[in-house]
Amino acid sequence: MELNMVNKQLDVNDDEVIRINGLKVWTPEEKSWWRRKVIKPQGLILNGVSGCIKEGEFAALIGPSGAGKTTFLVSLAGKCTLPSDGSVTVNGRNVKQGAVEIVPQFEVFMDSLSVKEHLIFMTEMKLGNYKKPHNNVILNTLIRDLKLKSHLNTPIKGLSGGERRLLSLASSLLSNPQILICDEPTTGLDSYNALLVIGVLKKLSLTGKVVICSVHQPSWDLFKEFSSILLMAEGKLLFHGTHEQCRRLFESINLRCPMNYNPAEFYIRALSNGRGYIEKILEMSPNGFSECRETSEITDKGSIKMTQRHWCKQVELLLWRSSISLKRDIRNQLLQLFLSVMASSLVIGTCYMGISGNTQRGIQDIRGFLWLMTSEVCFGLSYNALYAFDAEITLFKREAGMYSCSAYFVNRLLNYIPRCIVWPITLVFIATLAVELPNHVVTALEFTAALIGAGFASVAYGLGMSAVFISSGVMGDVMPCADLPLFLMSGAFLRITSIPLWLYPLKYISHFYYAMDAISNLYWRQIYYIDCPSNSTTLCIKDGPSVLLENGYSANFIFEDCLGLMFITILWSLLAYWGLKREEKKGYAY
Repeated sequence: MELNMVNKQLDVNDDEVIRINGLKVWTPEEKSWWRRKVIKPQGLILNGVSGCIKEGEFAALIGPSGAGKTTFLVSLAGKCTLPSDGSVTVNGRNVKQGAVEIVPQFEVFMDSLSVKEHLIFMTEMKLGNYKKPHNNVILNTLIRDLKLKSHLNTPIKGLSGGERRLLSLASSLLSNPQILICDEPTTGLDSYNALLVIGVLKKLSLTGKVVICSVHQPSWDLFKEFSSILLMAEGKLLFHGTHEQCRRLFESINLRCPMNYNPAEFYIRALSNGRGYIEKILEMSPNGFSECRETSEITDKGSIKMTQRHWCKQVELLLWRSSISLKRDIRNQLLQLFLSVMASSLVIGTCYMGISGNTQRGIQDIRGFLWLMTSEVCFGLSYNALYAFDAEITLFKREAGMYSCSAYFVNRLLNYIPRCIVWPITLVFIATLAVELPNHVVTALEFTAALIGAGFASVAYGLGMSAVFISSGVMGDVMPCADLPLFLMSGAFLRITSIPLWLYPLKYISHFYYAMDAISNLYWRQIYYIDCPSNSTTLCIKDGPSVLLENGYSANFIFEDCLGLMFITILWSLLAYWGLKREEKKGYAY
């Protein structure tokens, strides 16, 4: 069974598929935020591009650097987010409703997955249950025809450049798109793999699909495989036609390609060397373009309707993919647990060995002990989550539309549940072994529960910072500045009652405060008597509740701290969602 048998073979004819009418794309004008002075003028990328592309075309898009090729391809795929005018239609429909897939120049995968796992995930997201006979046939046919069968259990990070390109192609072909757009499909490949990829694409065009590839100075062996040429320069489509038509056009302006010289390189050099040739070609353009035939019929021939999985299934599939990556990285996770938590716990436990809150001297020791446990959890988990989106943002933007932004965020948040539980348990178990706690086991369990809640709030805080500042890449610079006022609210360094009135509201968005308030109450409310030496010249604190009063901690701590940590988790989660949604709206990451 071959690629053209995945679905019903299409009838190859001269029906128009893509129509481009007066397409203009430009970059918006940028102004300084202070004086509103123009710092970057509007820049025209595509200038009135028109034409049509028919069924079965295997087109090479060539032109000098800066000609607008990538923007043109992204516009044909309906993924351009820049300001634009004109229209691109597929079989009479807006291109955003058409069956178009794009294969980017640079592949982005979750590299720890195997080839099979990646394809199963993509099939589940795009088509539905991969075990259904029809979906299974599509998947297995692509695996066989793209020569991926021997690599099914190979981790993606172990694939060669050509194999990664074929895997990217397989992911795009799962929905059997009517139009396939490839940006530099042979870049970085050796001649064998380049010919293999081009051969697969040509085979697809013979089934009636439109395949358009931008190619940068292709060899003659590759260039001759294309059935038509799209020639661009200075944001304009100069020519669209066959090899022979292109040769005749250049000869008509006294440009003859020498014998044994690569025509593609000749055309690109000619357009790069002078504007005069571009103007001459534009004058000849009525004879150089394929004629467009009016189409009133709206069809969707050959394409498979994409399945939009329900929200819970999206989260399930994303968690399944993430869990595979987590399992493969379990050694690093355990090493991180040992270095970040166990070692710190041992140091804290050793330094505070034998301390008790029943003496005046022990009050400050216990305060320091409680703060170190709180800070280890809050700082550790928030900074662990800080770069969660940085590594995956390109993949997220590539897969936009396959799953919702909220499903992706919930998946990332749920991924931190094990850390939010294991880290506090490990920390409290080790650090409190050498410390005198009232009702030791119960108090340790209560500490753990409070720190788990603080852990969730800290993760949400880290994810929020990551998503809000990801586009600027300054998360690591901004977060320490935000940490400073938030941890000052904890009461470990400054009495809460001494905080200036204008800073006081920060207390209510500080996860450090709620965590310290909770574990301080859990400890000091069980201390009924603190020894006061008879010869002491300083003011003595007589019991635990007095310590809490001096620090300014709340009386109704269980309700307030639970509600506060929940509020912070929701607040930063909403900010993280907003940040991700903003990135999603920026469009396809090509």
